[in-house]
Amino acid sequence: MKLLSGFLLMVVLSGFSTFSCSKWDKNDSVDRQYIVLTKAQQEVLDRNQVFAIDFFKEMGKEQEKGNLFVSPLSLSLALSAVTNGAEGSTQEQMKAVLGFQDFSLDLMNGFYQKLIPALQKADKQVTLHSANAVWIEKTFPVKVPFLQALQHYYKASVNKLDFRDSKAPGIINKWCKDNTNGMIPEIIDRINPSYKLFYTNALYFKGDWKSTFDKKHSQEGLFRNAPGQPSQVVFMEQTHTFSYYEEEEVAVAEFPYGNEAFSMVVALPAEGVTTEECLQSLTLEKWHSWMESLSPVELHVRMPRFELEYDSEDMMIPVLSRMGMDIAFDGSRADFSNISDIPLFIDLIKQNARIKVDEKGTEAAAVTIIGVRYTSIGPAPVPFYIDKPFILFIKEKSTGTLLFTGLVREL
Repeated sequence: MKLLSGFLLMVVLSGFSTFSCSKWDKNDSVDRQYIVLTKAQQEVLDRNQVFAIDFFKEMGKEQEKGNLFVSPLSLSLALSAVTNGAEGSTQEQMKAVLGFQDFSLDLMNGFYQKLIPALQKADKQVTLHSANAVWIEKTFPVKVPFLQALQHYYKASVNKLDFRDSKAPGIINKWCKDNTNGMIPEIIDRINPSYKLFYTNALYFKGDWKSTFDKKHSQEGLFRNAPGQPSQVVFMEQTHTFSYYEEEEVAVAEFPYGNEAFSMVVALPAEGVTTEECLQSLTLEKWHSWMESLSPVELHVRMPRFELEYDSEDMMIPVLSRMGMDIAFDGSRADFSNISDIPLFIDLIKQNARIKVDEKGTEAAAVTIIGVRYTSIGPAPVPFYIDKPFILFIKEKSTGTLLFTGLVREL
């Protein structure tokens, strides 16, 4: 169940980001405020939720074994920001995969901009922090309107670095560590000289359970790994009323944080149903059906205390390509002329994520990095096939003296 529950936590957060005045300190206010979206903004959110689900399903296909924990929100924030630098079919594909094909860049950008102050007030007992930054090779010319869009809509800091300096990766990594409360200390270990720009998004969440688990009830037990031998873990236990729904193939429970603005939703497949089957059958419509069907039920909960760390490595570009975003990764076709007149393409998309769940609550963080590099690919080569009679010359370069000549009619 570790696979699906990690995803659903991030789906609950999907579409939300905020900057708090004090990054990690909670406000003592107990007020919870609802976020009111316009009809157009709600449509943007719904479309982006489809991306979140489809992206996770594709990641599940890409990695068939082991745990998977990602932040669709962090990825969509980073990709949306970089979409401002795309043009033509490159921009159209990126918007389509993200679910924004029917919306203008202004509406897409404004959607994220709207939620920043709103989420800061959603639940003062929960910390939710998002930060954005663009890192530019110090000699590389970047168009001002692109940077202005990143600063205006995404509050991104603009940083110029000497990418040849061995200290440059450490500067980016320190930013990651500082903006995830130390949970993600590193996202990149070296910089290829052909990279000209990086975009990073950091997302940090920390919330205490509304109904905490008493440590004195925690005890060791067996977790049935799939597949493989069971492992010994610490289970937290409590009996309490939670929102719950059950159907033939899955049982769903919701565990709120703080003042219930945020929650973890756990989907537990029925016996004989795998997490993979449950995940691949998930749609936005089914998700909405689960949420609408939840009702208060007294549950005896046994939840494992766990911590996961996940590095997407080289999986995201193949996944996003399958989803329809392939032009942006093709050096011969990508068009990022709104960033620079120098030909560019995306050569790196990576996300590191981490989650800790214990008796008190949940702490989770993710950093997404997008690397944009210069393409040296020029026009398609002219075919020159020496597959028929030919003439050859051997000459000295400086004077042009012909040393040998030949006429080859047959071989």
